[in-house]
Amino acid sequence: QTMDLKVPGDWVYVVGTTQNELGGSEYYATLSKVGLNVPQVDADAFAACYGRMAQAIRQGLLASCHGVYRGGLGVHLPMVAMGGNLGLTVDLARVPANGVDRDDTLLFSESAGRFIVSVAPTNKTAFENLFEGMPVACVGAVTEAPELKITGMDGSVLATLTVAEMKAAWNGPFGDLI
Repeated sequence: QTMDLKVPGDWVYVVGTTQNELGGSEYYATLSKVGLNVPQVDADAFAACYGRMAQAIRQGLLASCHGVYRGGLGVHLPMVAMGGNLGLTVDLARVPANGVDRDDTLLFSESAGRFIVSVAPTNKTAFENLFEGMPVACVGAVTEAPELKITGMDGSVLATLTVAEMKAAWNGPFGDLI
């Protein structure tokens, strides 16, 4: 299963719970902080979720799938947009979360066991039925315009970035090495 967004109109989901787990994160490193709340692994809960992810892939319910880890959603949402040269809208208020009350925590928490997936409208009901009772939420949609638009927990627009801008930023630090 590839990570790149495929078709405008597909739904975007976050699978797994985001918690206040910024300790040791890339985000805190940029702020010269360490933090206390490091990501915790709940092997039993993750195994159940991973089993359903495997089922969803076998059943062809996912258009794309990408794990969320180092850097959190703030890094991996742009990655899936850049991979498909498509845009997406994301509403952080819909992200499955526990103990999170700030946008930066939702964006950069490195909570384990999470995925960003896209699902064709024709597979939406089957996908949601498969994941019933799990920490999963539709957080947005794939757009034809190659732009990532992130709305914060209070409804305000936090960022609007084009795929070209994101690729330039991604490649920027390496200069002539790319």
